[in-house]
Amino acid sequence: MSKRSSIWPSLILYVVATAGLLLLLFLFFRMQGLSWENFSIAMVMFVPAIAAVGYLLLGDAAEGKQRQDARLENLTREILHEINLPIATIKSNLQMLAVRTDNRQNLKRIARAEEALIRLTRLYDGLSYSIRREIHAIEPETFDLSEVVQERVAVHAEMGRNRFEVSIAPLMIHADRIGLEQVLDNLIQNSMKYSEASEPITVTLEGTQLRIRDEGIGMDAAQIARIYERYYQGDSHAPGEGIGLALVKRYCDEARIAIRIDSVVGGGTTVTLDLEKVIAS
Repeated sequence: MSKRSSIWPSLILYVVATAGLLLLLFLFFRMQGLSWENFSIAMVMFVPAIAAVGYLLLGDAAEGKQRQDARLENLTREILHEINLPIATIKSNLQMLAVRTDNRQNLKRIARAEEALIRLTRLYDGLSYSIRREIHAIEPETFDLSEVVQERVAVHAEMGRNRFEVSIAPLMIHADRIGLEQVLDNLIQNSMKYSEASEPITVTLEGTQLRIRDEGIGMDAAQIARIYERYYQGDSHAPGEGIGLALVKRYCDEARIAIRIDSVVGGGTTVTLDLEKVIAS
C-alpha cells in the first residue's frame, strides 16, 4: 500500500465513529426532553474535543505508516542488493569464460546462459521498480521519447533475432521514464515472441501515436478481448507468465496514455500508444 492511501482506513473509521457518537448524543438529548438549542450548545463544546482526538489519532496513524514504509524500503534495498551481487558475479564470469574458450559447443552454452541472465536482470529491474512504486509515488520526468525507444530497441536487437525498422523523431514527454521503458520492453518482447525470426519489428511515431508493429501470428477478437487479463496467454506454448500486458495496461491507465491493439490472425499485431496527454509543455 502506498503512502497516498495509508491514512484512509483510519480517516474513514474516525468519520464513522464521530458520526455515530454525534447521533447517540442527539438521541440522548431528545430522550431527556432537551431542545435543539441545547444540543447545538453541546455540539459547539464537543466538536473541538473531537477535532483534537482526530488530529492525534490520524497523526499517529500517518507517522506509524511512515516508519513502517521506511523499514520496508530499507529491507527491500538490502534484499535487492543481495540479489544484484550474484547477478553481477555470474555476468563477469560468463564474460571471462567466453574469452577463454574457443569450443563452439561451450560458446553456445555460454550464450544461452547469458540470455537467461539478461531475463533474470530484467526481472530484477522490474521487481525493484515495482517495490519502489508501491512504497512511494514515482515522480515523472521530462525526457526525449526517441532516445528511450532507440535505447530499448538496441537492447533487443543485440539478441540477434528479429531486425528492427525504426522511424521516430525527437519528442519531449513528461512521464515515469522507468515505467515507460518497461512498457516498451514488454511490447517489443511480445512482438518478438509471436513472430518468426525472419520477420521485422517496426517502431514508428506519427504525431503523438507511437506504434509497434509485428508480422507475427496475430490474434482473433476473443483473444484481444482477454489480452489485458493477468496470467492470460494467447499461446500457452510461448514462454512467459502472461502478466506483461496487464502491467502495460496499468501503467498506461495511470499515466493517461491511451493504448489500442489491432490484430489479425496470421496478419500480425499493431500496438498504438497515444502520448498526447504526456507531451511536455
